[in-house]
Formats: sequence, C-alpha cells, structure tokens
Amino acid sequence: MLDILRQGAQSWGIKILFGIIIAVFVLAFGMNRMHNDKTTVVATVNDAPIHLQHFQERLQRNLEMIRRQNPNVTSEMLAQMGFKRQILDQMVGEELMLQQAATLGLSVSKEELAKQIHLIPAFQKDGKLFDPETYQNVLRANNLTPGKFESEYMRSMLMDKLQAYLSLTGRLGEEQARDYYDYGRSTAVIAYLKYPWEKYKDQVNATEEKIAEQYAARKDAFAVPAKARVDYIVLTPGALADTASVTDQEARAYYDQHKDNFKIEEQVQARHILVRVDENATEADVAKAMDTIKKAQADLKAGKSFEETVAKYTEDPSGTQTGGELGWFGRGRMVKPFEDAAFALDKGAVSEPVRTQFGFHLIKVEDKKAAGFEDFASVADTIRRSIAEDRATETLQDRLDQALEMVLIGDSLDAVAKTLGIEVRTTDSFTREQGPVELAALSPENTATLFDLAQNATTQSPVPFEDGYVLATKREQLDASVQPLDAVRESIVATIVREEAMKLAKADADADLALLMKGEAPSAASNATAMETEPFGRQGSIPGLGANQMLSEKAFMAPAGAWIPESFAFPTGYVLAKPVKVVPPTPEEWAAEKDLWVSTLNERTEGQAMQAFMADLRAKADVRLTNPALLDN
Repeated sequence: MLDILRQGAQSWGIKILFGIIIAVFVLAFGMNRMHNDKTTVVATVNDAPIHLQHFQERLQRNLEMIRRQNPNVTSEMLAQMGFKRQILDQMVGEELMLQQAATLGLSVSKEELAKQIHLIPAFQKDGKLFDPETYQNVLRANNLTPGKFESEYMRSMLMDKLQAYLSLTGRLGEEQARDYYDYGRSTAVIAYLKYPWEKYKDQVNATEEKIAEQYAARKDAFAVPAKARVDYIVLTPGALADTASVTDQEARAYYDQHKDNFKIEEQVQARHILVRVDENATEADVAKAMDTIKKAQADLKAGKSFEETVAKYTEDPSGTQTGGELGWFGRGRMVKPFEDAAFALDKGAVSEPVRTQFGFHLIKVEDKKAAGFEDFASVADTIRRSIAEDRATETLQDRLDQALEMVLIGDSLDAVAKTLGIEVRTTDSFTREQGPVELAALSPENTATLFDLAQNATTQSPVPFEDGYVLATKREQLDASVQPLDAVRESIVATIVREEAMKLAKADADADLALLMKGEAPSAASNATAMETEPFGRQGSIPGLGANQMLSEKAFMAPAGAWIPESFAFPTGYVLAKPVKVVPPTPEEWAAEKDLWVSTLNERTEGQAMQAFMADLRAKADVRLTNPALLDN
C-alpha cells in the first residue's frame, strides 16, 4: 500500500515533467522535422526521421539514469544488452504511435494542454493554484523552455489518448471476469490409490554389472570442470583510499562546506488501516465504507491494539502481514490528505477517518523526526571515506602505472601490493563459465582472461573491474576430470534402486487400473493405499502427493466418480486417481475479490491489446536505419 500511496502523490504530470529529463521510458526532446540525411538522421519511420541529436540526447539521459542506479555498469554490459538498440526501438515505437494518432484524427487542444499543466502540483503555489512564475522557475531549473516542455507534454497526452482509445477493445465485462474468476478459483478433490516406490525397494538388487553400466552411461553427470585459483589485487578508489590520512579538521571543513548534503527532512513513522472505496463510489458504498472504518475506530478506543485491528479490518493487501506498517516518510511522499493528517498527529496518536482516492484510513503515528541536520559525529567516518576515495581517484592512474611497471620487470604481486599499501587476496576455485565469487562484477571476457593465465603467470595489462582494475597471478590450475566410481557409487546405487522400484510400482498400478476399468476391485496383493485429497487448485501442488500438472488438469475435466485411465508419476511413486468433485468459489468470495479481478484482468487484456497493436504497426512500418554504425559498441 505504501507504493500505491506514493504513486498517488507523484501525479502523472510530475512523472512526465521529470521523466522528460531523466527517466528511461520518456519522450525525447523535440521530434521536429529536419533535413533527412545520414549525418543528422539515425533512422526513418515511414519516411519520418529520428534525428541524431534527439537520439544522442535520449541515449545520454538514459545512460546517466542507469549509472546512478548501478554505478558498476560497464560499456561492455551495455553493449551486451543492446542498450543503443533498445533506445532506438523506444523512439521508433513512439513515432509509430504519433503517426497512428494522426491517422485516427486524435488531437490535443491547447485548452486540454493548459488544463492538464495547471493541475501539476509542481507548478502550483502553496499546492493550490497554478502560478506562472513557479512554472517558469521549475522549467528553468531543469533546462527547459515552455515551448519545448509544452510540445513534449502535448505529445505524451496524445499518446495517452491513443492508448486509452485502443484499450477499449481489450476491456472485459463483469460476466467475463467472473468466468475467469470461477475458472481460476475453483478447487477439486480426488480419491487415489498410491503405489510408493519405497515399498518395492527391497525387491531390487543393484548388481555390480548394473552399477558399472550406470556409471558408464552417466559419466557426463560426474564430470568435474577445469578450475583455477588466482591471487589478486584490486586497484579502485575504495581499495586505495587511506582514511587515516584525512584529518579531523579536513572532515569538519567538508561537513561545514557541504552541510546541505546532511540535511534531514521532517519525517513520520506511521501505520494505517485502509477500507477501500472508489473516488466516484455511490453514497451507499461510501456510507458502507465509513461504517466499517468507524467499527475499526471503536475497537481501537475499546483497547484493541492497532496491529489486531489492522488484521481484522484493513483492505491493504500487504497490511495484514505488516500490521499496517508504512515505515518512515517525508512530505511529498504520500497523497496530500493522508500526508496532512499524518504530520498533524502527535507521536502515538490515531487520526479520525481520513478520505483519500483509495478509501478511508485510520493513521497511527509511531514516531516523528524534526527537520534538521545529521550531527558531525554520525557522519564523520562517511566523510573521511569520501575524501579519501576522491584523493585515491586522482592518483589511481599513476598507481596503476607504477604497479604495471613493477609487474613488467618481474616483481611479484606481493611486492606490488606492499608498495601500494594494499592487500593480496586469493579467490576460491572457479571455472571459466562461473567466475570467482570474490570478483563477481567481472565480465565473462575478463573472467576468461584470468582463467586462461598460465600457471604462476601475472596479468600484463589491467583487467577492468567496477570503477578500477584487477591485477592477478594464477596460483592453481586443476584440469577437467571425472569423479571415480568409488566416489559416486552410493548415489548410483540409490538411483538404480529408485528407478527399478518405480518400474515395479508402475507395473502394479497399471495392473490394478485394468481391474478398476472393468469395475473390479484392485488386487489384494498390491501395495496401494486408498486416500482422498484436500481441495486443490489448477496450479501448484496436490495435497499429499506433490506436483503433476497433467493430473491437476484432468481432476477438473474428467467425470466425477470415474477412474482416470492412466497412472501418474510422482517423486514418491505412482498414483491412480478418480475425481470426487469440483467446487466453484462462492458468490461471497466473488463479491470480496470482484473489483481486484476486474481491474487486474482489464490491465492485462488492455496491455495485450496494446502489444498486439504495436506489433502490427511495426510489421507494417517501413523502418530504415540510415546510420547503422551508431548502434555499434
């Protein structure tokens, strides 16, 4: 529920505004038509150009976003994932959508645009009315002009109109959703006879001949791949940082000069109870929800704990597991009515019912933090580390050159490490395919470089790693081999016993099935035990047996009371089964889950309709790369 509340607080308009600047899936600045030549155009979409400038701007913004989220990402990783191609594909898809919107006669009027922009909280003064000066200041702070922002916002609104138009074809009615619900929520019960393989294992003799045959047939399963171990040193700002060299005075000066970095916003830690009701619900539905939230409030006043009351009343899916816990949050993270109520409460207090777009809430404030700054003592170590790493970054290349010079004249890795004041470490054994866990960020190519070193040889060039480099010496090489028979004899014997016992179990099961299909009783000499399952769904495990998708499907399809004419394998043996009954969900269960199922199914079908539509557009489109070299590397 925390994510839902935050989603509501960050309106769609806000996401578009800042998404234009940094987000991965956003519109590129300016798609204005320019001269269509290979030096300025990356591709054409039905003769409409995607310009080099706009492609590079999009590429750079996405690259900055990825590196903020994952500082260890390398150019090699981006190339492997086809990063540039993905960006171009996004831009092609957007151009196709805009062209289709024009074909369908969809448009966005200036009045519609103005109305939407006026509703964006970032452009409002005191969170109420649109303020032209605030609008200009926000755009200026993000290097945007009103013309550019409004043009791109209008395009995004146009694409949303097209998506809304197309989604109508994929929407399901309540009756269709109920059919899906009944299908997905129905349960079945079966009766079964079980033939456990363990009851037959004493009849199996794992002879030496069979053991030898199994070993020869399964040698690949007993193969041990070639392995290596290396000594290594890491040359990164973190590894080279000398925090002891940073004085208290330097750390204090940094704190004073960058104090805004240590600012603490006002925060509250809260729990809540949610009773859902739609913004546009009828008066009767609103009254029903209010009655429920009032009952929860009465329970709290009667002395029940908040956690107990959450478990009884909340309709937040995650709330029953967390006691309604929302954690710490600052202003601007929740929808405004919720935020205003939470920040107005004292520590330990519970609010009156609060109405938001999600329904009615009771909010309990667990704790509060006033705005201010982290004290120097609590951040001193972090500051020292930051200063030391900055210094190490400046000297990294010089120290790498020094290390390489020592390696090239024959000095050992230990000598290099001692000179640089760092530590030599040793990896566990690793294979070419699965590199050392100690250097998990190595690319496959660089893992192979270390693996292919000759015994006792040291890398003659630096191996890229995170934000620095690795130098390594191979210390051990183990060739590929096969485990000897004696080492795997026990597992081979266990396999033979189980496989042969399973064959015996199946033979008895099939013999009894022939009798049952004639209407006769199973053999008294069989090892079968009659059982009946608890109800189970179409997916997942059958209680008391385990997973067998074929049996699960037939339990819902075969006629009740009739033995299914085949035996079914499980890890524990073979089973004969007959359906007992199929139980559909109750009307009360449907009423409780109806809204969630209708909305979820419609989201899925609308998404599928949109994907099919885009696939059709792409199949019919004339997309030409005018500058393929730009997608290399």
